Amino acid sequence: MRIILGFLSVLSLVPAHLGSGDSVQPRDTESVINTISPALPDGVRVTIVGGDTFMRIESDGVRVEVHGYDDEQYLRISAEGVVEVNDASMTSVLNGDRYGNVDVSNVDTSGIPKWRVTGTNGIAMWHDHRSHWMSPKPPASIDENGKVLDWDIPMIIAGTRTMVSGTLYIRDKASIAWWLFGIPAISLAVVLALTRRRLFLWLAVVASVKGVIVGYLEFTGLPDDARITPVLLMFSAGALVISLMAVAASRRDGGHHIAVSLNAGAGAALVIVVWLCVDQVRAAYVPGIEWPWMARATLPSLMGIGLVCAIDGVTRIVRPPLQKTS
Repeated sequence: MRIILGFLSVLSLVPAHLGSGDSVQPRDTESVINTISPALPDGVRVTIVGGDTFMRIESDGVRVEVHGYDDEQYLRISAEGVVEVNDASMTSVLNGDRYGNVDVSNVDTSGIPKWRVTGTNGIAMWHDHRSHWMSPKPPASIDENGKVLDWDIPMIIAGTRTMVSGTLYIRDKASIAWWLFGIPAISLAVVLALTRRRLFLWLAVVASVKGVIVGYLEFTGLPDDARITPVLLMFSAGALVISLMAVAASRRDGGHHIAVSLNAGAGAALVIVVWLCVDQVRAAYVPGIEWPWMARATLPSLMGIGLVCAIDGVTRIVRPPLQKTS
């Protein structure tokens, strides 16, 4: 029964993927804007979000038009901030998926534009296949700087034909040595599990708080319309609640076994979230966080502490009770 309790404590943490922002994932490719010619007028800002995932335009009082892959009308922002996309544009259909994996057999692009309002805040964001790599498989560089390709995106801004030009690069992965942060975490957890049980329970609390902080920074570090499902934040918050319940249970008479089960559940949640976010440890780009080293150092430590908590809980749960001698 106690094993079931520990297992059920993590079931509610399975994430649901929310919106197109989930395509912002750890990766080793980066798209960089090199030039915008002529220069943008005041009130217009063009950026790349998610390493190379989205092109994003913010316009305040300036009319903007973006042309598609066949130089057709694709997207526009009015001076009043109304954002519209042309559903009769093949570009609109292809941009529905980062890799263009969409059915285009029934798309009619022969008629007049079919404009659909997507926003009223003057902000447009889309997958532009000209500026990122179009395969889950990593690209090869063509020079010593990691260059993959050059790209151009034509626009009309304030009535002036404008070209946004950039380069896609492949970046080096972070060192595998980041996983070494798990060693002191495991060592500390084992020592506390064997000698200081109360502190051992609090160790899971501290680890969960670290996960919550990093997960929160990742989630809020992206624009609202590009935010990913906050997997690290959700699982870490769940582990925090469970680990606090374990601490509370340990203070009650007869609550030892419940505390052990809950602590195992918290540990399992930490292990699961590291497995789900494992690419953040070595990927060149970590979504939303300005200091990638925080994720690279935190996740191995969560894995180490989570493993010890889970193993400790399972072994203590299944261990037969000591027989009293007469």
